[in-house]
Amino acid sequence: MRIFVIGGTGYIGSAVVQHLVRSGHAVTGLVRSAEKQAQLAALGARAVLGDMKLPSSYATEAGAHDAAIHLGFASSEASALDRTVVDTILGAARAAARPYGFLYTSGVLVLGPAGAKPADEEASTAHAVFNTWRPAHERLVLAAASAEVATAVVRPGWVYGGEGGLVAGYFESALAEGAAAFVGDGRNRMPQVHREDVAELYRRVLEQRAGGIFHAVDAGTGRVRDSAEAASRAAGRQGAVRSIPLPEAMRTMGPFAEAMCVDQWAVSRRAQTLGWQPRRPFVESATEAFAEWQASRGPR
Repeated sequence: MRIFVIGGTGYIGSAVVQHLVRSGHAVTGLVRSAEKQAQLAALGARAVLGDMKLPSSYATEAGAHDAAIHLGFASSEASALDRTVVDTILGAARAAARPYGFLYTSGVLVLGPAGAKPADEEASTAHAVFNTWRPAHERLVLAAASAEVATAVVRPGWVYGGEGGLVAGYFESALAEGAAAFVGDGRNRMPQVHREDVAELYRRVLEQRAGGIFHAVDAGTGRVRDSAEAASRAAGRQGAVRSIPLPEAMRTMGPFAEAMCVDQWAVSRRAQTLGWQPRRPFVESATEAFAEWQASRGPR
């Protein structure tokens, strides 16, 4: 397939691009600089210079492909910019007048706090936290589905793997301070997933022209403290951990710190119908994840 990607040099996006290229797909990514262009080339993809804020810089290019993935995000004016991208891609998909796939990236925070049972893809988003505008954009994408245009939403959990992600902070603080630091009391659950597993789900959704919502979370149901302790052990710190009080974390992280304390419990039932199975639950894979994190950072 010819796949157009927005956000292809990001933390999740770079894994998705690399996975798609390795699977034989031709990937084109939207970038804003020569530096990002080189990053995409290193992943085996072609780059097009443009800007998410300027639909004219990528609408035609997007329509020339068989599918598009939206992984882009900008902290300033995030909602309006996200809507611009969604409208542009959907317009390009309709104008293509042939089979087309559009995959929109959301996240598990739209599910809000955990209920009495795990939240599957049919769960309500009435109590979404943090980027509370995302459910409306999800609905917009899904409502655009037609006989020719397949639309899907992927909601990754808290992604880890390589140098970035939440658990990288556990590793870093464990080495630097002797204890893996986490926000809050650590009793909340945070659905996690390795970025390579996320990338595989994106590929399966596009290749199977699947529509609807798909959760990308592993099968783990442990607490944040469990993950921090596993990271600490993997880093050779015997499970030592340290809690960062929420008010302290908010002074440096803002509202995002509150999102890190939300108790969530999610499952990937619809994703599994595509043959997808997450292979790297973090607590069981912490030693491997630590080695991957160290390797990604290079010599120190």
